[in-house]
Amino acid sequence: MRAIHEGRAAGRGAEAEAWRSAITATDEERIYIRGLALDAAIGRETYAGMVLRLWTGREPTNDDAALFDACLVAAIDHGPLAPSALVARTVTSTGAPPMTSLAAGITAFGPLHGAAVTSAMRLLATLPDVTDADEWGSAVFAGERAAGRRIPGVGHRWHSVDRRAERLLRMVTDQGRSAAPVERVRALAVAVGRHAGRSVAVNIDGALAAALTALGLDPAYGDFAFALSRAAGLSAHIVEESLRQRPMRLILPTLATYDGPPTGQQGIGGDASSADQPTPEEHA
Repeated sequence: MRAIHEGRAAGRGAEAEAWRSAITATDEERIYIRGLALDAAIGRETYAGMVLRLWTGREPTNDDAALFDACLVAAIDHGPLAPSALVARTVTSTGAPPMTSLAAGITAFGPLHGAAVTSAMRLLATLPDVTDADEWGSAVFAGERAAGRRIPGVGHRWHSVDRRAERLLRMVTDQGRSAAPVERVRALAVAVGRHAGRSVAVNIDGALAAALTALGLDPAYGDFAFALSRAAGLSAHIVEESLRQRPMRLILPTLATYDGPPTGQQGIGGDASSADQPTPEEHA
């Protein structure tokens, strides 16, 4: 019997090395998240706060946890017409296990739906040699357009005004945080609208990008934040599909009807700025 590989390794990649993690440690009785005993956190810390602790290694303030919690609420669902919900329902209809359906829904995320927050955060972090927000927006728009890239974080195919986004942006400013992320995402919407010849709204991706930037998160966490939020909505669609629909049905999105509690006018807070900007993007 011979070894899988005989002879010397050609490079250091074949050598096992000790590695480190600063996230979690365990002992005989406890789990420690960034140094905090998890049993001590139960009933005291919020889920949003614990996620921030995991992601940043810092103890979040109450305002930090409240803002991140608002982010998780803002993107929690967008109905059965969102591509990820359609995928999750379709896979559920085949009789697949719930976790398979959830994974399928998440794999439907892409630059036009569910995976635009990270790119928007990275765009907000670009630093053209200007200080005025409108000049910044024009410069970034020109650069992205020259490179043939879409501007993430603005426009919506269903909503002329995205009130989720407006509410979240207002919360950032109400907490007294740096105005730069909010001003920049609004400047991008203005720049795109100027090019399109019509008003363009900041969408939920842009609002999340501004809020998460204000929280000091690494842009790599942007799309994860959306996924954490939307997984709850997808789980509701998966369970409803399994309980209310026949297996292997033909799913025609435009035939979906709503029969839940009355919707009414239950908005909170002041009016959002008006916009008229149906776009091809999903941004649900």
